[in-house]
Amino acid sequence: MITSEKQGFVHLLKIAFPFAIATSAYATLFLIAEEILGDKLYTAGQLGAVFGMAVAFFLGFRMNSAYDRWWEARKIFGELTNNSRSFVNKIYAYYSNKKNVSKADKFYIQQLISLEQFYVKQLTNEIKNRLVKLSDEEQQLFTLFSINSQNKISNEILMALSIAFEKDFHSSAFSEKADLMQHINRFYDIQGKAERIKNTPFLKIYSAFTRLIVWVYVALIPLFIGDIDLGGENSHLEFLTIPIVAMISTAFLTINRLANLYGEPFLDSKTSISVDKICQTIVQNCDEVKNKLNTMNQ
Repeated sequence: MITSEKQGFVHLLKIAFPFAIATSAYATLFLIAEEILGDKLYTAGQLGAVFGMAVAFFLGFRMNSAYDRWWEARKIFGELTNNSRSFVNKIYAYYSNKKNVSKADKFYIQQLISLEQFYVKQLTNEIKNRLVKLSDEEQQLFTLFSINSQNKISNEILMALSIAFEKDFHSSAFSEKADLMQHINRFYDIQGKAERIKNTPFLKIYSAFTRLIVWVYVALIPLFIGDIDLGGENSHLEFLTIPIVAMISTAFLTINRLANLYGEPFLDSKTSISVDKICQTIVQNCDEVKNKLNTMNQ
């Protein structure tokens, strides 16, 4: 994920550079053709202004939609972070009070927290469409909590946690159990929101239409600019057409490319949400609580 303006500028150059080269070459070929045919290729510039405004409108709408989708994805994983921290802390607090539960040993509480860590990792892998081999510790958790690996694992983990809370808490600790179950419900909501973005293509028809319009406009830009003959034919100012066409074309093509990238926030790219980094942060926070359990029970 891009975290500084300098990184953003470097990545922007990487995206824009191929467009700049291609459009410069196209403008050069067009200028050569114009010199050969003798100023017979150009059309009215007013038409280009109207067409350009329409293209800019399409790109603006698409960029705004892409950013809304990206920001929604970031908020989802922000909710996951906050809910996970609160969830783990409450497991530690509620299970530490032996009056609340029938099973409150340190090792068992750590296993519940480990199960939450595995849930976060599994949700991340599902969002990224990754198949990861289970570690020995995770396989032991599967056995201990009777998790069926043939079903959707993230759902199985939440179900296993729900069953554990139902069995462990006494009837007198109804409020504590209800509180933890509310966190489970929030995990389901977060998971559903993330899957909605992942499984819903981002305006593919509109994307194809916008890309077609942008490329058509870029192809016509040399026609709209007109011949630059300030100072006469011998001034060679017509060569200014090349950088002007390249700059305008690169700007439109780059914006369209950025809209496509931000519209897919879970892809492995510089513009995507740093899902793996967020997952690592959550796992680290859970480890801190587990380490606190070791300290408190020495």
